[in-house]
Amino acid sequence: MFSFVSAKNYYLNFFISVVLITTFMGCSEGNNQSAELEKERQKLREEREALERQKRQKEIADSIAAETMRLLDESIYPISNAELIKLFNITNSSLGNEFVNEMEPSRKPSYQIIGKQFYTIGTKNYLLAVMGITNPNDFHFASGKQVVALFLYEADRWNRIDMMRNVSVTSGFGNYGGFEKFHLFGNKNVAVSLDGGFMAQGNFEEHRTIVGVIDEKLYEVYTAQKTFNDEGAMGNQDDNTTVSFQKIDDGFYELKEVKNSKGSAPQTRVLSFNTNKMKYQ
Repeated sequence: MFSFVSAKNYYLNFFISVVLITTFMGCSEGNNQSAELEKERQKLREEREALERQKRQKEIADSIAAETMRLLDESIYPISNAELIKLFNITNSSLGNEFVNEMEPSRKPSYQIIGKQFYTIGTKNYLLAVMGITNPNDFHFASGKQVVALFLYEADRWNRIDMMRNVSVTSGFGNYGGFEKFHLFGNKNVAVSLDGGFMAQGNFEEHRTIVGVIDEKLYEVYTAQKTFNDEGAMGNQDDNTTVSFQKIDDGFYELKEVKNSKGSAPQTRVLSFNTNKMKYQ
């Protein structure tokens, strides 16, 4: 028989069950919300880490770009040889009396661009150029002149930032010396190799000079004899020296000389760059 006590116990147990079920459902819903919040937090952390990685990668790329050097056949900012000669800004009168032909005053020095190398370092555009100047005097010991200049493109135009007027190579009969080639002698350093020589009483001698760019300044980093021959004076000496640059792990490259002499084995010498004297020794 269903008694009052039994009914009381029944309803008490029913109430407890409802409370337990409600509590469980509330806990389950709370756990689900916590899990969703944790997923959102994790997603935000991952997005933040991805942005940090992108930022670091861009900083690295910008740093590399700032240090990277590229040699160019042509610049995106072209300039004609005639315009370039004007930027050298050398006048006939500034060359001195040795470039005046007193016998024929109408004869004047002439100017030619004999070598130019465009290059970039990071976002900067540079031009290393060589100009040859003929001497209107054409006797044996009248030498022309080679001038090296460095230009930087800024403010929408090429600007001369350094120039070396008296490169230590000479020639004769009014001619200027020769242009050999451009070199890299460091990861961010361009140089130009020039030569010049003369013949006298059967002897022929030629010298090589290398002018290099260091921190937007020009330096005569190397000069030495290139060739010597005295066979025209009944001698038997015939020397020829070649040079090349060898890349090393850090700093300026090494310069390798190879001297070939008639009747002798080649002689090799490796020179290091002296940063105090700004020369190869």
